[in-house]
Amino acid sequence: MMIVKKGTTVYPSVIGQYNFHYPNTNDPFILTMNIEVEKLPWKSTSKKVPVTISSPENYLQYKVLWIELPV
Repeated sequence: MMIVKKGTTVYPSVIGQYNFHYPNTNDPFILTMNIEVEKLPWKSTSKKVPVTISSPENYLQYKVLWIELPV
């Protein structure tokens, strides 16, 4: 688990080729509160890392976000 701080730019996930998740770099947003996330063991071709939100639940409509490390 790790904490992503308020003010961090995150990227929602979109489903793409072969039903893989990709970061939607055209629609980034900035967190308005700290969130607790868990890294997903997925391969990435960019500097962005996929995470799933652990807490708070239902804060965002997305299940998978992409963040740039280090956070």
